[in-house]
Amino acid sequence: MPAAQLAASKPIVHHRTEEFRDLFLATRKNLQEIFKTTGDLVILSCSGTGAMEAAVANLVSAQTPAMTVAIGKFGERWSEICQAHGHPCVTLSKEPGEAAEATEICVALENNPGVKTLFLQGCETSTGTMHDLEAIGKAVRERFPEVLLVVDGITAVGSQPVHTDEWSLDVVVSGSQKSFAMSPGLAFLSLSQRALDRLRDNGRGYYFNLEREVASQGQGKTTFTPAVSLYQSLFASTSEILDQGIDRIVEETAQMARATRAGLCSLGCTLLSTSPSNAATAAFPPPGVQATDLIRVLEERFGVKVAGGQGSLRGRIFRIAHLGYFDFLDVVSILAALEIVIGELSGRKRDGSGLRATLAAWTG
Repeated sequence: MPAAQLAASKPIVHHRTEEFRDLFLATRKNLQEIFKTTGDLVILSCSGTGAMEAAVANLVSAQTPAMTVAIGKFGERWSEICQAHGHPCVTLSKEPGEAAEATEICVALENNPGVKTLFLQGCETSTGTMHDLEAIGKAVRERFPEVLLVVDGITAVGSQPVHTDEWSLDVVVSGSQKSFAMSPGLAFLSLSQRALDRLRDNGRGYYFNLEREVASQGQGKTTFTPAVSLYQSLFASTSEILDQGIDRIVEETAQMARATRAGLCSLGCTLLSTSPSNAATAAFPPPGVQATDLIRVLEERFGVKVAGGQGSLRGRIFRIAHLGYFDFLDVVSILAALEIVIGELSGRKRDGSGLRATLAAWTG
């Protein structure tokens, strides 16, 4: 967003000054409001994956099994991080486009009584699928009070409802380059009191030592040199989000996603997900149209960039993002371009049906 870009271009404040401390604490408070938590929150100079690794390294005890829920490429990343740290890991896997229900997660935990930490996605962008975090959080807390629930909310925060405290989400991770609409390079973790207690028993690591960061950041400073220009940008971004209202932004993102899905279905596309996310929509192109051709021609003709599939879905689907610095005019532009390109690639007559369906879903 422009405000974040301008803030990043300002002269860099020295990170051991009162000016930076005030900026840092104000930014941290903004994030707590966006995450809907009164608990601790840590900001790290790294990508979202760095924050995911910090959660695994600090919250999983040696030889204590963890459980991961894998509904796509990024859910699989939790398993890969656990394995990289030598932690035994049980994985509940779903077919691409399917979300895990609260009941089946609880059954899996029941069948694996040694598990003390559960890792899952809020939104799996590789398949455009989101989890019902409210149902999962409440069910896990009621039935398995000893299990920490850790959520990769990198694309969920700001695109779907995330009520960290109310839904008993012990850790929620997010990153600067998604709904915060700024450059990559910062990641955030909220930490419940239960998570803080686990840190005291288990916290380790050097750069990613969360117990040490909690102590430092509560005083408005980081243990190591922070990415100061990105912190300046993050304050501007979070302030803009709060000025607009986080609930309003989430609802508008959901509305853009609904309108996009309606337009795609009208054009003969098939949605991948049975639990479609607000952050991104994944779809198969109409019969006779190759996803790779669709993606290529959209960019060549109109400069419209949409993502392809990953892993087993590579070359089969395309994905449209809705989160961050987007509005409804972007949806209209993408659907208009899609209708033209799909018409050319399939020989189907262009009649504006995709745009009509999109507009009807937006206004209805």
